[in-house]
Amino acid sequence: MLDEFSYYCSFISVQLLLFPSRLPCTLTGMMLSSIACGIFQSLYVPWSFCFSPYCLWRFPASSPLSLSHPVSRLSVLRERARSPGKRAREVGTRTGRGRLGDVRREDRKRLGGGREERVGKKEGRRDREREEGRRGENERRFWTLKILKGTTESWTEPRALVGTMGTPLLCILLATVTGARGWGWYGCDEELVASLYYRSLGASSYYGFFTGPRFARLHGTSGWSPAIGDRNPWLQIDLMKKHKIRAVATQGSFNSWDWVTRYMLLYGDRVDSWTPFYQRGHNSTFFGNVNESAVVRHDLHYHITARYIRIVPLAWNPRGKIGLRLGLYGCPYKSDVLYFDGDDALSYRFPKGVSRTLWDVFAFSFKTEEKEGLLLHSEGIQGDYVTLELKNAQLLLHMSLGSNPIHGRPAHTTVMAGGVLNDLHWHYLRLDRFGRDVNLTLDGEVQRFLLNGDFEKLNLDNEMFIGGLVRARQKNLAYRENFRGCMENVIFNRVNIADLAVRGHSRISSEGKVAFRCLDPVPHPINFGGPHNFVQVPGFPRRGRFAVSFRFRTWDLTGMLLFSSLSDGLGHVELMLSDGQVNVSIAQPARKKLQFAAGYRLNDGFWHEVNFAAQENTAVISIDDVAGAEFRVSHPLQIRTGTSYFFGGCPKPASLWGCHSNQTAFHGCMELLKVDGQLVNLTLVEFHRLGRYAEVLFDTCGITDRCFPNPCEHGGRCYQSWDDFICYCDLTGYKGEICHQPLYKESCEAYRLSGKTSGNFTIDPDGSGPLKPFVVYCDIRENRAWTVVRHDRQWTTRVTGSSQERPFLGAIQYWNASWEEVSALANASQHCEQWLEFSCYNSRLLNTAGGYPFSFWIGRNEEQHFYWGGSQPGIQRCACGLDKSCVDPTLYCNCDADEPQWRTDKGLLTFVDHLPVTQVVVGDTNRSNSEAQFFLKPLRCYGDRNSWNTISFHTGASLLFPPIRANYSLDVSFYFKTTAESGVFLENMAGRPWQWRRPYLRLELNTSRDVVFAFDVGNGDENLTVHNEEVEFNDDEWHLVRAEINVKLARLRVDHGPWEIRPMPLQTYIWLEYDRPLTVGSAEHKRRPFLGCLRAMRLNGITLNLEGRANASEGTSPNCTGRCLHPKLPCFHGGRCVERYSYYTCDCDLTAFEGPYCNHDIGGFFEEGTWVRYNLQSALRSAAQEFSHMLSRPVPGYEPGYVPGYDTPGYVPGYHGPGYQLPDYPRPGRPVPGYRGPVYNVTGEEVSFSFSTTSAPAVLLYVSSFVQDYMAVLIKEDGTLQLRYQLGTSPYVYPLTTRPVTDGQSHSINITRVYRSLFIQVDYFPLMEQKFSLLVDSQLDSPKALYLGRVMETGVIDPEIQRYNTPGFSGCLSGVRFNNVSPLKTHFRAPRPFPRDISEALRVQGDLAESNCGAMPHSGLEVPPELDPWYLPPDFIYYHDDGWVAIIIGFVVTLLLLGLIGLLVLFYLQNHRYKGSYHTHEPKATHDYHAASKAPLPPSTPARAPAPQPQAQAPAPAPAPAPALRDQNLPQILEESRSE
Repeated sequence: MLDEFSYYCSFISVQLLLFPSRLPCTLTGMMLSSIACGIFQSLYVPWSFCFSPYCLWRFPASSPLSLSHPVSRLSVLRERARSPGKRAREVGTRTGRGRLGDVRREDRKRLGGGREERVGKKEGRRDREREEGRRGENERRFWTLKILKGTTESWTEPRALVGTMGTPLLCILLATVTGARGWGWYGCDEELVASLYYRSLGASSYYGFFTGPRFARLHGTSGWSPAIGDRNPWLQIDLMKKHKIRAVATQGSFNSWDWVTRYMLLYGDRVDSWTPFYQRGHNSTFFGNVNESAVVRHDLHYHITARYIRIVPLAWNPRGKIGLRLGLYGCPYKSDVLYFDGDDALSYRFPKGVSRTLWDVFAFSFKTEEKEGLLLHSEGIQGDYVTLELKNAQLLLHMSLGSNPIHGRPAHTTVMAGGVLNDLHWHYLRLDRFGRDVNLTLDGEVQRFLLNGDFEKLNLDNEMFIGGLVRARQKNLAYRENFRGCMENVIFNRVNIADLAVRGHSRISSEGKVAFRCLDPVPHPINFGGPHNFVQVPGFPRRGRFAVSFRFRTWDLTGMLLFSSLSDGLGHVELMLSDGQVNVSIAQPARKKLQFAAGYRLNDGFWHEVNFAAQENTAVISIDDVAGAEFRVSHPLQIRTGTSYFFGGCPKPASLWGCHSNQTAFHGCMELLKVDGQLVNLTLVEFHRLGRYAEVLFDTCGITDRCFPNPCEHGGRCYQSWDDFICYCDLTGYKGEICHQPLYKESCEAYRLSGKTSGNFTIDPDGSGPLKPFVVYCDIRENRAWTVVRHDRQWTTRVTGSSQERPFLGAIQYWNASWEEVSALANASQHCEQWLEFSCYNSRLLNTAGGYPFSFWIGRNEEQHFYWGGSQPGIQRCACGLDKSCVDPTLYCNCDADEPQWRTDKGLLTFVDHLPVTQVVVGDTNRSNSEAQFFLKPLRCYGDRNSWNTISFHTGASLLFPPIRANYSLDVSFYFKTTAESGVFLENMAGRPWQWRRPYLRLELNTSRDVVFAFDVGNGDENLTVHNEEVEFNDDEWHLVRAEINVKLARLRVDHGPWEIRPMPLQTYIWLEYDRPLTVGSAEHKRRPFLGCLRAMRLNGITLNLEGRANASEGTSPNCTGRCLHPKLPCFHGGRCVERYSYYTCDCDLTAFEGPYCNHDIGGFFEEGTWVRYNLQSALRSAAQEFSHMLSRPVPGYEPGYVPGYDTPGYVPGYHGPGYQLPDYPRPGRPVPGYRGPVYNVTGEEVSFSFSTTSAPAVLLYVSSFVQDYMAVLIKEDGTLQLRYQLGTSPYVYPLTTRPVTDGQSHSINITRVYRSLFIQVDYFPLMEQKFSLLVDSQLDSPKALYLGRVMETGVIDPEIQRYNTPGFSGCLSGVRFNNVSPLKTHFRAPRPFPRDISEALRVQGDLAESNCGAMPHSGLEVPPELDPWYLPPDFIYYHDDGWVAIIIGFVVTLLLLGLIGLLVLFYLQNHRYKGSYHTHEPKATHDYHAASKAPLPPSTPARAPAPQPQAQAPAPAPAPAPALRDQNLPQILEESRSE
C-alpha cells in the first residue's frame, strides 16, 4: 500500500507540472494537498484522500491523472456501481495499447455476456478486481514513464510550462520531500538491506558478538567479520522475496583496519543453488574498498532477480582482517514462472487474430540444462516469422519481415548470441525491434543489427507459441525439440503472457501440463577455481572393485580429475584430462603401468559424465553413457580400494596426504560424485562433517563463455580456458594479444620513408580501426609516393538503351577493397585524383529541362555529383564550361550539343572529400543511333593530411569530443611539442563528479621527464610511467606518444624508447564505454591544462580533427604557432624568441645585449691605451662544436645551416632603427658565419656596435687573420669613419661617413657581408649596398683575433692601420658583436673567475669600466600595457555603493563596532574597579559619607566572576547599625589584601 501512496503523490506533482492552467487551486490549497499526501502516506491513510477536495482537477480522459481514469480507485468504485452495459460502452471507447488493449477487449467480451457479473459469484468478482488492479498497475507504470519522459503528444490539450512553474514546483518539492519513495519506484534504487530483520542476515561464521552479520548494514556502528579459522567465509542476505537487484555497495568495518578489497557476488532463488555474477569482460571479481569509511558502489550492467545474495570475500586489507558492511539497491519483483518438461507448450492468441506492428518488444528470462529447445515461435501467412531457440547451448534468432518477389533479395536473418546457456542459471533476454533495426540483449550484452529485406512491419497471424509448438503439424516450421526448463515473465509488447497463463486466461491454450513453479533439478555442483583446489572424500577400504563416477565441465585441456591410492601398497589409480581426453593411469609395483584414454574434445564447456570401474585384470570406462561406447581393457591388475579419493587436485604436501599426482589442478565444475556406487553427500562435505576440501565453492558452477562476445578483433579466433582466453590472429593482417595492432603501414608514403621502392604493397589506412587492409600499387618516387587503386572499369564501358527513368548503373568495384576502405584511403590522403572521361554520340549529359542531369557520377557516401572531370564541385559543368571552350558556347559540356558525332568531356576529379568514384550513371542512350561510353582511370593519392592535423594551446583551454566507445581495447597515438613542465594531453571520465570512484583514462606530461598513462577501468587506479634521464620532453621538439590498453595488458611508449608494459590480471574487467565527453588539452573542467602543440591524434585508427576545433577566443589556434608568431614586443638585436605558448621569452645568449627583450646595452669606457683582444680561433672552434650539436638536434624552427635568429619571427639583426630593413639576400642554405671547413674560413660577417668619442684618429674594431686578410673600422684624423677590407691581394676601402663622428654623441654601425655583397647602415641613415669586384676574394681566410680600442697584433700590419693605431681609442663602445662573438658582454657578464676557455680567449689591457655611454638612444619604443609593470589605466572602475544595501551594511557595521567598543570598556571596568586596593595595607581615605545607607561589600576575589545567586532566597535581615566609618573599612581592606 505504501508504494501506491507514493505513486499518486508523485502523480499529483507531475500533473501540477504539466497542466498548470487547469488548476484553479491557490498556493495554499496546493501546499495543503502536497503536505496531506506526505502525512497520509506516513499514517497509511487511504490514498484517495491525497486528492484534495479543495481542487477538482480535470484532465483528459486518457490521462491517468484524471479522476475519471480507470486507474483511480475512486473511479473503480464508481464504475462498480454502474450498469454492466454502461461499463461495457465506456470500456469500448477507450484506446488500449499492448496488454491493456487485450484486457479491455476481453472485458467487452465478458461484460457483454454478463458471465462474471452474476450476483453471488464471489470468485468472478475477485478475478475481475485482481485483473483491474493489474491493469491499473500497468497503466500507472506506462503513464508514469510517459509523463516523466515528457511524451504528452497523445493527450488532448497539452499546456506550456512557461511562466507558470513557480507554484507547481513548490508542490513537487513538498510532495517529493514527504513522499520520496514514490520516485524511488521509478528508478528502482531502494536500499534493501537496511530494512531487513537481523534474522535475514547470515554468515559462515563471525568473529565476535559485535562483529556478527546483523551489524553488516551500511553506515552501521560495527561490521561483519568472520572467525579467524574460517577458510571459506561468506555473508548471506535473505531478502524474504524475489527482488530486482541493480547495484551493490560495500563498506569496511566502522573505525577499524578491516575492509574487503575484492569479493565475489553470488545470487539465487534458493540457498542450495548459486549463480556468480559476471561483469563485462567475464570478470566475477568486484573491486572493494580502500578504507573503512568510504562506500564503493558497483552498478550492475544488467539487473538480476534473486531472493538470496551471498558475498564471498577474496582479498582484504593485509593490515587487518575481513570487515564488511553491505548495501543492495533495487526494488521488489513480481515473478510469473512457467515450467516446461519437454513435452508441453503454450499458445497465445492475438487479440484480433493478427499482429501488425512496426515495433516489437520480446522479453523473458529462462534457465535450462538442455542444449536444444524451442523458446518462442510465431509466423504469418505472408512469410513473416520470428523464432527464438537454443542450439548447442547458444541462442539463435531467426526473423523475417517478408520478401519482395520483384527484387528477390533474401529476407531471412539469423543472429547467434551467448554460449553455455545450459548452466541452470537465469538468463535475461530482450529483443527490441523498430522497423528493420534490432537490438538483441542477452545478459547485458547488446547486439545491434539490421534485418534483411525491404519491409519494416512484422505481420504475424493467429498465435504465438512458447516453449514448443502446439498442433505442430499445422505449422511450416521444421522439427524443433521442445524447451525443457523454466521461463519467467514472458512479455510481448507489454502483454505478460506468463501472467495470463497463470490466471488461466482464455487466450492461452496449452499442450501438456505446464507447471507454474520452477521444478529444475538441483545437483549441487562444486566449482574448482583455485590453484590448489581439491575435494577429498572417504571410501570403503580393501574392496576388490574400484568404481567411481562423476560429471564435469571445463574449458581447460588438462587437469587432474581423480586420484586414489590403493590399499596394501598396490599403487594408485589416476584419472586426468589431457588434450580434451580422459586419460586413465593405473600404476602398480612390479608391473607395467596401464594407460589408456577415452573421449574426444571433452573441454567444450558442456557436462560430460565419466563412469570408471576396475577390478582384477579388467578396467572399463565410459563417457556420457553412450551405448556401445565403453572402452574395456584387459590387463593384469590387483585391486584393493583405498581410504581416500581426491577430486580436482592434490593437497600439499603429498607425503602427508598420500596424493602423489604431478598433474595440474582441475579448473571447472563437478557434480554427482559417486564412490563405490554411493552418492557423496556434498552438504556434509561443505560443513566439514565428511572429508576435506580447499579453494572450492559449493552449490555453484561459475562457467562462462569468454569468447562471447568475441574479444579477438578483426576476425581473430578465440580459444578459452577456465579463467583466460587466447587469440589466434593468423591471416587477419593484425597482431597482438587481441589482434588489435596492424601489421601493415597506413600508406605508400610510409613505405617510401622506410626505404621501399615501387611495387605492390598491403596498406591499412585506418590502422587498428575496423576496416581490413588491402593491396595497392605504390608508385614510389624521390619526393612522394603515389598510391594507385585499380578497379574493374579501367577499360571503356559502352552504354546503349538507357533512359532517365531506367538509367544504366555502372558500379565501380575496386580490386581487393570495398568502397569504405578506399574512402578511408582518400580521406587520409593529402591529394587524390581520378581521371573521368565521357564520350557521347547523339547523347546528352546535363541539359535537361528540369535541371536534373541525364548522366552523373556517385562518390563517397553515395552522394550524387553533377560536375565532371576538370570542373569544380558545386557547379553543374564540364571542363570546357569553365573556359567557355565547348562546341556550343551556350552550353556547359561538349556532349550537350547532342550531335550525331563523337564528342568527349574529360578531366581530373581532384576534390578529395568526393572521391572515390563508386558509380557512373548514364541516362540518355535510348534514342536511335544514341550511344555513350565512359572511361575511369585508377584512383591515385599521395600525402598524409592526418599527420599534420595540428593545434596549439596558448591558455588553459580544452577541446571536447564524443566520449570513447571502445568496448574492450583502445590505442592512442599523437605527437606533442611543449616547453611546459606538465599538462594533461587527454582525459575521459565516466560517471558523475560526486561519485567516489569514477572510471577514467588519462595521458599526461607529469614532469619534464615523465609521461604518465593513468586509468581506472574497473580494477582500481593504475598507471604506467615512461621516464627519460637523457632527454627532457619539454624541449620544444616533437615527441611521439603511443598507448594501448586491452583485457590482457596496458603499455606506453614515447618516441623510439622501450615499451612500458603492465600485464593485466586474469579475468580483468575492461569496459571502455564512457558517458562524459573526451577532453583534449586538459583534464576535466580545464584542470591541469597543457600548453603547447598536439598533432596527429588518433584513437583506434580514427583521427581527431583538432584543427577544426581551434578557436582563437578560447586560446587555441590551428597549426603549431605560439606567441612568437606575432609577438607584441619583438626580441631585438638578433635575440631568439623562445616559445612558451602562453607567453614567450627572449634568448639573448647570441647577442651583445641583455634584458627581457635583448634591448639593454652592455658597453665600456676606454681610456687611452686600453684595448681588448678576443681570440677567434677558440670561439670558432666552440662554434663548430655547437654547430655539430645543432645538426644532431636542430633548433626548433630552423634548418641546419641557418644563422640562428634569422628566421625567428620578430628577429631583427643588429640594432634596428626606424626604416631599417633586413638585407634582401637569399637566406636558405646560407652557411653559418664563422665556420667553413677545418680552416674556419668565413664567407660573411655580421658586425654591429655603437660608440661615442671626441678624439681622433682611432681604431674602433679590427679583425686579424693568420694570412694578410683583415677587416677594420677606423676614425680618421678628420673624424670621419672608414671601413677597410683586405680579402686576398688588394684592399677595399669604403668611407662610411662624410661628417665627423667625434662630436661626443652616440653613433651605431651595422655591417653585413655575404660573399661579395656588402650591406652597411650608419645611425638612422638608409641602408647602403656595395659590391666587391670579382678580383676580390669572397672569404675572410683564417680569422685570428678581434681587437677593440687598439691593435696589438704581432707580425706585419697594414701601414694605414698603424697610422691610426696611436695613441688608441678614448671613449665608449657598446653592443659590440662580430658574428656570434660579443667580447664586452663576455668580459662583464661571464662568471668570476673566468672559465678556462674564456680566460684563454679574452684579454683586457688597461682600465675598462662598464658603461652604456656609447649606447644609442631607443627611438619611440612602445611597450604594450600588459607588458609594462608601471602602466595604470586612465579610468578606474567605480562601483556604486550608495544604495540602501550600503546604508544597511554601514549601519550594521557601526553597531558592531560600537558593541565591540562597549564590551572593551566593560571588560576594562570589570578588571580595574578596585584598582589600588591591592597595593597597600593602609586604610582607604573616606570619600563616601553615605556608606551607612549602603549594604556592606562582600569580600572580593580577583579575576573571578561572581557566583550565580539562587532565584528564591529568604528575606534578608534588617541591616545592623553602621559602626564608625574607619572601623568599617579596615576589615574589608585586610580581607582584600588577604585574598590578593
